[in-house]
Amino acid sequence: MKKADTNVVFDGGCHCGAVRYSVMAPLEDAVMCHCQLCRKLHGHVSSYAGFDKSALTLVRDAGLRWYRISPKTDRGFCKECGSGIFWRPVKSDHMALMPGTLDDSQGLKTGGQIFCADKGDYYPIDPSIKEIAAS
Repeated sequence: MKKADTNVVFDGGCHCGAVRYSVMAPLEDAVMCHCQLCRKLHGHVSSYAGFDKSALTLVRDAGLRWYRISPKTDRGFCKECGSGIFWRPVKSDHMALMPGTLDDSQGLKTGGQIFCADKGDYYPIDPSIKEIAAS
């Protein structure tokens, strides 16, 4: 996936402010996920922008909790307001944030969508966003 501007810092956090973060590295283009698990966790389609874990600084993490969603992945969320914030593979130097938690998306684009065949019946797929194979 293409990365956003390399000279930018991405700041964000949850709705209530109990979790604040900075990512001092480029973000990959966001990927929308239509799988049933993401729809169940987020109430609708989810979106993730990847980055190297080492670029993350947790400015405030009092509300941050991790939920082991499978033997391979965790979801980071705020225990106070419920905002979904992060996704990470268990054994990887890579992770992702949910672009809706950014203070300013600073040119971030949607680069693709995955699990389109699993989408909910209540919404259409945007054909202008390419479907990519999930990894």
